[in-house]
Amino acid sequence: MAKKPTYEELEQRVKALEKETLERKQNKEAVQQREATYGVLFSAGPDAIIVVDADTQKIVDVNGTASTLYGYSSEELLGLRVTELSAEPERSAAHIKQVVSGKPSAQSHGRVERFHRKKDGTIFPVEISSGVYPFQDRKMVCAIIRDITEHKRSEASLERSNIAMLEMLESISDGFFSLDSEFIVTYFNAAAGRLLGRKSWEVIGHHFYKAFPEFTGSIFEEKFTQGVKEKAFVSFETYFDVLPYENWYEVRVYPQADGISVYFQVTSERKQVEEEKRRLEAQLQQAQKMKAVGALAGGIANDFNNLLAVIQASASLVLLDIDMSHTHYGHLRNIEKQVHNGSRLSAQLLGYAGKGRYEVRAIDINQLVGETAKILGQARRRIKIRCSFADDLPAVEVDMSQIEQVFEDLLVNAADAMPDGGDLTLTSTMVTHKDMEGHVHDPKPGNYVLLTITDTGVGMDDETRERIFEPFFTTKEEMNASGLGLASAYGIIEGHGGYIDVDSSKGQGTTFSIYLQASEKEVEKPVTPIDQIIKGSGTVLLVDDEPMVLEVGAKLLEKLGFAVIQAKGGKEAVEIYEERQAGIDLVILDMIMPEMGGGDAFDRMKEINPNVKVILSTGYTKDGRAAEIMERGCDGFLQKPFTIRDLSARISEVLG
Repeated sequence: MAKKPTYEELEQRVKALEKETLERKQNKEAVQQREATYGVLFSAGPDAIIVVDADTQKIVDVNGTASTLYGYSSEELLGLRVTELSAEPERSAAHIKQVVSGKPSAQSHGRVERFHRKKDGTIFPVEISSGVYPFQDRKMVCAIIRDITEHKRSEASLERSNIAMLEMLESISDGFFSLDSEFIVTYFNAAAGRLLGRKSWEVIGHHFYKAFPEFTGSIFEEKFTQGVKEKAFVSFETYFDVLPYENWYEVRVYPQADGISVYFQVTSERKQVEEEKRRLEAQLQQAQKMKAVGALAGGIANDFNNLLAVIQASASLVLLDIDMSHTHYGHLRNIEKQVHNGSRLSAQLLGYAGKGRYEVRAIDINQLVGETAKILGQARRRIKIRCSFADDLPAVEVDMSQIEQVFEDLLVNAADAMPDGGDLTLTSTMVTHKDMEGHVHDPKPGNYVLLTITDTGVGMDDETRERIFEPFFTTKEEMNASGLGLASAYGIIEGHGGYIDVDSSKGQGTTFSIYLQASEKEVEKPVTPIDQIIKGSGTVLLVDDEPMVLEVGAKLLEKLGFAVIQAKGGKEAVEIYEERQAGIDLVILDMIMPEMGGGDAFDRMKEINPNVKVILSTGYTKDGRAAEIMERGCDGFLQKPFTIRDLSARISEVLG
């Protein structure tokens, strides 16, 4: 007979039953809670969920999202075979079998992309994640289905963008390549291949510095490494002189999250443009400098010539009244000689101003240079002179005395650069404006005679070469300083429409190149100056704003037999001529005067009497404003200072 439990034992059993009941209740509530939660997730999830019987492949449950996605009601979906939703039924059936067997394909890992079909027939891409779970005595497949239409569109758009980007990179003329974080080349466009002398298949997949060992230790590697290290954009310019295609390049380095991109373009043309810009700026600065100093030099020369004119006229007047036996005759001749020297100095000033051409005629430049070189050779016998002149050179239209001065200065400079002797080579040849391309000139189209003077002397450094044509600049000792130096040579050549260049290096000698415009005229024979005084008669209106010039000029004219009317300026001259034109045979007219200049005065007189006879007299040259007045019908030109013989000869030419 079993022993009856005690009261305490019964009490413990009751408590155990109560605890078990409570736990069962809590477990049931938890299950209900989980079922409610899963139900919410199942029904309201963002993706479609379909439960399929593994054996029949029929749909047994769906959530609301599935109905929305496929366009069927929940009732219509239940009982459909899942393959009926697929645009690829055979592949869908095979996939379910793989999932049920627990052996999904190695590529899918239980997740695949397929094309499904909506109720209205629309086919769209989906991503399916599947799993198997037991239910009672059957296997169920739960498939979570996501519409990836937008994702596919984005992928397609990205792919199109990538294709377009690649097509663009392949079509551009600039080089581009990319590297990964290990400096392995991942992309190399066609332009990069052309510019760097490599094929893409030789580079892609290789370490950059193994593919391009020539960049090791170059500025490219330095800047390239800087950009990678600092993870910052770097831009620099370099000359790839180690490659088959030597050029200037602008390189831009763009660090990326997973590597680096490099873009480079040829900048040689831009370099040429910049060099052309610098050349033109240098040309403009030189022209402005020469214009400014030239204007000053021209003004000084005019005033100086007026002074010389008074001295020359005064000496001429005295010489007319004495003979060679007079005590002061030699002194007066010396004064005339110094006036002539002063006139040459003035000519240098006007030459530097580019206004130094007095009497222009067509000459044989070979003959002029040859004769000048011969004189130098006789004086500097330690210098060996070689001449190589082209035959049948055209004439050049120049002021012979001015061009002779240029060559004298250049030859003397060359000789001074060879104190211990050396070789001096003179050449002449025919060129065109195209042969001057790249020089600091903008030559007028046409043919030119090129003369070069090359010595084997000490040469010049860069600073000296740049200043060689500046006025009063010299490298000689102070006592041997040459005044205007080669500045006048520069101005004279430029004033003749020509160009002068210098090429020199320290210890390597010097070459001067002179370009003069070729002429179609025949070479003119020199005219022998008249050495006698030709007297005449009639009335001359002498116009000048300098009282001393008027005074001595009037005396010279009176000595020649003319009556003289004086006018202190252009306005007074016009008034006198208007009143007394019938009694005036000739007007000698100064050009630069206050209030009314010679040009305006000439035009007014021409209006009064179209047949007025006028000789233009000025301290300036026949070019520039004087040439303009001469072209308007002026009858003669008289350069100050002039002798009484020059004056009489010019009057004789005009009045006959």
